[in-house]
Amino acid sequence: MALVHHDDTELMAATDCAIDGTLLDATGQPLTNTTLTWTLIGLQGLPVLQNDATITVVGDPTTGLVHIAVPNAKTATLECGRYLDALQLTIGDAVSPLWTGVIPRRRQPAARRAAVMTREPAASLHRVGA
Repeated sequence: MALVHHDDTELMAATDCAIDGTLLDATGQPLTNTTLTWTLIGLQGLPVLQNDATITVVGDPTTGLVHIAVPNAKTATLECGRYLDALQLTIGDAVSPLWTGVIPRRRQPAARRAAVMTREPAASLHRVGA
């Protein structure tokens, strides 16, 4: 399976980060019996947010829709710079990365700190398979 690289997604300081996507297998069916983990990799190449995101299935599980949420308290402490994010899938003993990409972290004006940043990758971005 090829690792998918998503477009840059900007993260603002002290804002909730929300990522919505559709995770399907190579035949277009929703992934089942899986564990998903999201990690933000920092300026030194090491994880800076790991197990800090909540990943939930949205609505009917047969649609494959997922929501990744990182609370503003976690993003507030990040230094400005270019980060990488990675979504990883585990099925049984098999571990496979699904997507990665650059997330520039910028300062956020105080008046806009309550805003929510969202990204919904294209459905084809999340096809898992050969």
